[in-house]
This record gives sequence, C-alpha cells and structure tokens, in this order.
Amino acid sequence: MPHPDLIVVQSYATESEAEMAKGVLESAGIDAMIQADTAGRMRNHLAWSGTGHRVLVREADEAAARELLLSSENQTLVLLKKATEIEAEILQETLLSAGIYATVRDDGIYYEILVSEADLLAARKAIQSPPETQP
Repeated sequence: MPHPDLIVVQSYATESEAEMAKGVLESAGIDAMIQADTAGRMRNHLAWSGTGHRVLVREADEAAARELLLSSENQTLVLLKKATEIEAEILQETLLSAGIYATVRDDGIYYEILVSEADLLAARKAIQSPPETQP
C-alpha cells in the first residue's frame, strides 16, 4: 500500500502552538503530526533557526486542515482545568464526545485543558455530568 504524501499546512514558532493546532485538527478527525528539528528535544532553539514546528497532514486533508486552522485562529482558547496527563486525556475525550473541541497543552507541571471561550460553560457542564450508561 503506498504511503500518502504529507503536506505542511502551517508552521509555528513554539511546540505548544503546534500541539494546539494538531489538537484542533485531530478533534475534527484529521490525522496530523508535528515535525521539528530539535535534536531529540535537546536543542529546542534549532527549530527557531529553521522552519519552526511544522504541522503536517495527508495531502487529501490539506484544504480542510487549512480552513479549520484559519477558523480556529479566530477563536480565543481559555483554560478549563489543569490535570495530570491521564486525566487530561480522559477529559479531552469526554469533551470531544460531547461535541466540544478541546486541546491539551503541557505547561511543564500540569496538563491544561483548553476550550474556546464560547464553549466554556458547556464544557464545564460536560465534565461535571456523570457519563451515561447503556442499558
């Protein structure tokens, strides 16, 4: 099976910005990855001197990814909650299941769950409600 061509849809100055963009794309069902030359994370400044932290998607997803990233840049993301890595993954999945875009950012100590300002109240409600059980 041939491998699809990957396209750079956006470059960012910092890894956290690239991670947020990747989260936006993945929450919309678009597989994405980040490419940056940081010498195995030992020399983060190398990415700054090159082409930054590049977000790549499959060629077939390029147009949708660019449109999604453009529209997400106009949204203000706000902190919903700080959590451990496992908690952040569970909360992100809970929010995505409720139709609420959420991204996770590592602040160096905790993981921050970020949502758009418009979704903040709905997100708070979604993570406080117990999960529905199937009969």
